[in-house]
Amino acid sequence: MQRITIDPLTRLEGHGKIEIFLDDAGDVANAYLQVPELRGFERFCVGRPVEEMPVLTNRICGVCPEAHHMAAAKAADAVYGVTPPPAAKKLRELLYSAFFFADHTTHFFILGGPDFIMGPDTPVAERNILGVIRKVGLEIGGKVIQARKYGHTTVEIIGGRKVHPCTAVPGGMTKAISEDERKEIEKMGRWAVEFGQFALQVFHDMVLGNPEYLALILGDAYTHKTYYMGLVDANNKVNFYDGKVRIVGPDGTLHGMYAPNDYTDWIAERVEPWSYLKFPYLKKVGWKGFADGAESGVYMATPLSRLNVSDGMATRWPRPNMRSSSPPWASRPIAAWPSTGRA
Repeated sequence: MQRITIDPLTRLEGHGKIEIFLDDAGDVANAYLQVPELRGFERFCVGRPVEEMPVLTNRICGVCPEAHHMAAAKAADAVYGVTPPPAAKKLRELLYSAFFFADHTTHFFILGGPDFIMGPDTPVAERNILGVIRKVGLEIGGKVIQARKYGHTTVEIIGGRKVHPCTAVPGGMTKAISEDERKEIEKMGRWAVEFGQFALQVFHDMVLGNPEYLALILGDAYTHKTYYMGLVDANNKVNFYDGKVRIVGPDGTLHGMYAPNDYTDWIAERVEPWSYLKFPYLKKVGWKGFADGAESGVYMATPLSRLNVSDGMATRWPRPNMRSSSPPWASRPIAAWPSTGRA
């Protein structure tokens, strides 16, 4: 049996590799997506003070520490039985929203962009961030960097640091923001909305406007019929910080909804000997292996899942005009970078 190893996988958050085993006829007998790193946070957190969790668990990742910071802070709230005051809750949500904006900019233009923007037929050597900048131009590449800077600057103002924030504690936040900082965040936020509209236009023109790529996206190879999971508010609208976890089946019917602290009634984890990654599945359906369909407990918790489980978005922003066939950067200049006085 022939063994093919792809190691490391690139353009993802963490470590990964693929092992492919071919039979004597050269056909794929088995394929494994492996996570070879052992993080061990579940063990070395044992015995530590609860209030340390928000600054300890955010070391799980250097790309998305804000998500771990918020999750740990909310868990600490529950342990102490406290509810953050409205101002603290708003600051937490604002911090997470800034992270969300910067993180999705990173994924769209830097991690996923080399495939989405460059196209499936582009040589591998050109499918990287440098290839993206060459295609969209230096000015647009600079705006992507500015967008990330805005997100990290907002995180720094609220969270105390650009990476691994430290201000969320049981029951609230350790610092407020000044009126000048609020105005600065508002200015950056308005710029970010315009940049988000621009990014949607880029996706429409360069991805959905590519017939070959569109056929690839909609093809059977990337279609999986699974359960979907996401957080929703009281009106079943998408929420990123608070609410209930909603689950729908492959056909969109409601499977269940639960409060986050009831997750052990709904979710179980399976381990396999060939990866340190854990495989969560729906308890009420059961583990049937890596298979699609309503009989399999496999589920997705992704941006697509958020849309599939919800009745819509909670905010109403004007949608971009996606009828133009010309490149968006040719006629839609983004506002100049507002001066923040920060490095």
